[in-house]
Amino acid sequence: MPLIRETKRRFRRAEWNKYILSKSILALVLTAASFIVTVSPITTKADNDPVVVETAKTTSALVLDTTSPKVLTMKSSVSVITPGESKNQAEIKAQRAAAAKANALAISTTSRDTVTRERRVYTDPTNFDEIYQRASAVYGVDPMLLKAIHTVETGASGSTTRSNPSGATGPMQFLPSTFRAYGVDGNGDGIKDIGNVEDAIFSAARYLVACGYPDVKKALWGYNPSTRYYTKVMGLAQSFGM
Repeated sequence: MPLIRETKRRFRRAEWNKYILSKSILALVLTAASFIVTVSPITTKADNDPVVVETAKTTSALVLDTTSPKVLTMKSSVSVITPGESKNQAEIKAQRAAAAKANALAISTTSRDTVTRERRVYTDPTNFDEIYQRASAVYGVDPMLLKAIHTVETGASGSTTRSNPSGATGPMQFLPSTFRAYGVDGNGDGIKDIGNVEDAIFSAARYLVACGYPDVKKALWGYNPSTRYYTKVMGLAQSFGM
């Protein structure tokens, strides 16, 4: 019996020592649990240009989990990396913005280069003969022929936007589609205006050449395909000294 009791006593002492040892180990583990690993910031390069990114951090920690058979678990978290804008990307973006601005400016400039519908105040020369002479010097059309057409069309009116039922408009009675194709900035103000008398006379001279001038009959037929019109214009042109 004494031997059995001694054996049991030694066994209990051994168990107690094991218990104390496990507590010590756990204390060491809890101390290590405060250990944190931080990864250095990440930088990358694209197209040989530096890319700016937010600092990416990876944090790890040892955690004591008394509910798990593993006792210790590792928890990690990684912050989100937000890419920035490379130098090449910034240059491309700036080039596209500049191109869009230039395109918008070109459109607005082009729209002012043709006849407009805006209300304009005209200051006409007092002598239209001088306009006929200048247009003749440029296109080679007899100035008296231009004067005759101007007289037949509108009574040699000054600048006007009045139209006839066919849609012909201005001092020389151009169809808008014809003026868009052959219109000329005769007064040099940067606008081709179907209602301006100088623009209209210069445009008529250009159109007559396109219709066949110096073949007068062919040119006038292209301007207005009417025998009556041809006879009337030629009669006036000859009376003016053509």
